[in-house]
Amino acid sequence: MRTLALLLMTLTALIPVRAQAGETIVIFGNDAKPPKSWMEEGRPRGILVDMLHEIETRTGLAFDIRLMPWKRAYMNALEDRGGIFGLSKNRERRTLFDFSEVMYVDEMRLVVLKGQEFPFRSVEDLKGKIVGVTRGASYGDEFDRAKNRIFIPSEDSGAVRRLRMLLAGRIDAALMGPGPDSVRFTVIRDKTLMENRELFVILDPPFVRDDNYIGFTRFMRQSETLEKINAALRDMRRDGTIARIEARY
Repeated sequence: MRTLALLLMTLTALIPVRAQAGETIVIFGNDAKPPKSWMEEGRPRGILVDMLHEIETRTGLAFDIRLMPWKRAYMNALEDRGGIFGLSKNRERRTLFDFSEVMYVDEMRLVVLKGQEFPFRSVEDLKGKIVGVTRGASYGDEFDRAKNRIFIPSEDSGAVRRLRMLLAGRIDAALMGPGPDSVRFTVIRDKTLMENRELFVILDPPFVRDDNYIGFTRFMRQSETLEKINAALRDMRRDGTIARIEARY
């Protein structure tokens, strides 16, 4: 009986507790995805960061926002160390995470060098090309199926490195988001990219419009937290707060 009791105590200790009022919720995100999220002078910045702060104000939740390379952020979330924002859905993640309502729509665009443009209408047009992408990223099931089957992914930890690799001719295209603003925000943060900014061409149409969510692993049992987040997101969308936050960037 004592052995059974100890086993039950151990299992109980391993089960995460639902967030309580006033409790700080750790939430991970990408540190190199301007204007969505990035680090500046040691502080998290960006559209999604501002949205999280607004959710805090409306719900009483408190977030400990930790930005880092995306793959590390995702692994931390998978290991139940906190939630994650800027998360796309795919088949695997639907089995692992509970998701909020849509937080943001990330328009992913292909960037090439001037003089090396090519017609782009579907992922099939990337056949055989080397495409720079964020390490560990997914932009939906079509993207996942196309990797290594249609195009060759070149993974990196940040947008500056991706555009530098494009400039050096090491990749054929760089996948950037959200929208043209991501290219502008990246270029102004690097002297070499600024000096060559006229060489970057953004292809039409967008590669994909990717819905982003806040997610917690199902093991963390954060349904009540997600209900509060969803109510805040609906209000923020309805009263124009999200549009005003986006306009700041």
